[in-house]
Amino acid sequence: LTPDPARAATVRPERAISECTECNSRGPFSIDSEHTIFTNYQKITLQESPGSVPAGRLPRYKDVVLTHDLVDTARPGDEIEVTGVYKHTPDMTMSIRNGFPVCGTFIQANYLRKYEDAYADIQLTDDDIAEMQKLAKDPLIEKRIYASIAPSIHGHANIKTAIALGLFGGLPKVHQGKHRTRGDINILLVGDPGTAKSQFLKYTEKTAQRSVYTTGKGASAVGLTASVHKDQQTREWTLEGGALVIADQGVCLIDEFDKMNDKDRTSIHEAMEQQSISISKAGIVTTLQARCSVFASANPVKGRYDPALSLNENVDLTEPILSRFDVLCVVRDLVDPVADETLARFVVDSHMGSHPGADRATKDAAKKDERELQARAIGGPEIELIEQDLLRKYIFYARRSVHPRWPNKEERKLENVYVDLPRESMVKGVILIAVRHLE
Repeated sequence: LTPDPARAATVRPERAISECTECNSRGPFSIDSEHTIFTNYQKITLQESPGSVPAGRLPRYKDVVLTHDLVDTARPGDEIEVTGVYKHTPDMTMSIRNGFPVCGTFIQANYLRKYEDAYADIQLTDDDIAEMQKLAKDPLIEKRIYASIAPSIHGHANIKTAIALGLFGGLPKVHQGKHRTRGDINILLVGDPGTAKSQFLKYTEKTAQRSVYTTGKGASAVGLTASVHKDQQTREWTLEGGALVIADQGVCLIDEFDKMNDKDRTSIHEAMEQQSISISKAGIVTTLQARCSVFASANPVKGRYDPALSLNENVDLTEPILSRFDVLCVVRDLVDPVADETLARFVVDSHMGSHPGADRATKDAAKKDERELQARAIGGPEIELIEQDLLRKYIFYARRSVHPRWPNKEERKLENVYVDLPRESMVKGVILIAVRHLE
């Protein structure tokens, strides 16, 4: 507030008026709208990226105040970099409650940079790029990538292939500038208990650059999409993004997917196909981006998967939600003495090689035995695994720089596959194949 607009540059906006300088009156005072200088104001909450938070610690967050032309430059789920001044402000509510002055802190933003893609903050050196290009020329690179996915889990070559395809993803396409087709791959793991479904999701959480992990029982509709709540200071309705919004251009992992309520599960239909979340609450009408892959795991209805029943009868999921998953993996725990012996050897070698008191020779022997067992499980020769740090960089570089294209001469083959799939699905009694599977 200022009585003279010419003195606006010399008056501090945060100054609190306690009494009148002319009559020493302590109020109450009324606002003079004619001599008041108004400016755009927005308060956002800046939270650490899920991929950069150490294990066992909650993401830290801080309020950021945007003014003037910085207002509405960022939306929930965007990854930004803020430059500003760290300030404090009196918190009257906490001061009255505690009986002594309490100040809250915030950042007065001066500059805001928005990452256009999820991998702009990853700095790859020339040596890293040269090493990855050399790795790409390996004729066995495809098998090496599949074998390097979750190397601590024995077998499950199909699931590792699906996770690798989901991490690399596809290419989103915009038809005539209007209709957008998603390029992310959604995966559902269904199977018996104790078949490492949750371990695959945990591995994906650590490997993906941006990932959000949640469980079906602890996730609600607003927790996955977006919630609206009232700000304590401005008393206005504000929008807070959920797990799918935070995982934009990343991976959202949902464990125990079958334990979710039907109402909560229905809320992610739009996010899984259109990759957007429409909000119309408390006078806020907007659309948030949710361009992420969804990896989910579910248990059969009867505890164990029954091969005599169809997939729909084994899993308590509706047809619309099943059709939104591109890859469905069924994991069964079959009794096989040879496979059980191999699995037992792999687990024992893994524990012996990871023991903190094991010597160098024991660790090398255990790792060599693990590689041999993994090669036997995938049905091929022993393959040299890719280091996990290099694999992460390889995935980042591929998603950012490589744009594969389907060859024109193979278009007819793809059409024939789509024609055959619906007929086979009707005969075998599995899920129906829709047009979105072709896309």
